[in-house]
Amino acid sequence: MIGDGFLRQQLKRLENCAQRDDGRLVMQAQLIAIVAAVVLVGCGESQQSAPSPEAKPEPPTAKAPNISIWDAAAKGNIEAVKYHLAAGVDVNANGYRGFTPLHYAARNGHKEIVELLIAKGADVNVKIVSGPSIGNTPLDLAASKMDNFPPKDKAAKKETADLLRKHGGKTGEELKAEGK
Repeated sequence: MIGDGFLRQQLKRLENCAQRDDGRLVMQAQLIAIVAAVVLVGCGESQQSAPSPEAKPEPPTAKAPNISIWDAAAKGNIEAVKYHLAAGVDVNANGYRGFTPLHYAARNGHKEIVELLIAKGADVNVKIVSGPSIGNTPLDLAASKMDNFPPKDKAAKKETADLLRKHGGKTGEELKAEGK
């Protein structure tokens, strides 16, 4: 790797060539080497070029959960979802049959996780790619099968569906009618 010592050595060689008047070709080669080294290494780190500590995502400090982001979203384990997102898992990562974490959280009425995933850039209109639920969006799952859930869960699913609508969520049929 080219470093500060290399640059000093090249400058010293250039000075020696200039003092001995060894000719332009040698000096030109030394100048090219110095310029190339400066371009590759830079002239030192300035405060402007250094990324701020806030710009770097902090790696998770807690122990890695023994659960996937999809299972965590389905079960309502927001801490595990946060861990995976902080560790760099794609918020729109496709799991089984193209389900994303948002599909699982919406299907089970986990509004807090849905809010988190949307805040992190989850696609509210992503469609399931295969299986019996093909073409369904998170809104389809939040609004479906409400009769199979206890009254508390029905309310949570309705709130989740309302949240998805608020953020532009549509059903698969609505997207199909729009040609999407």
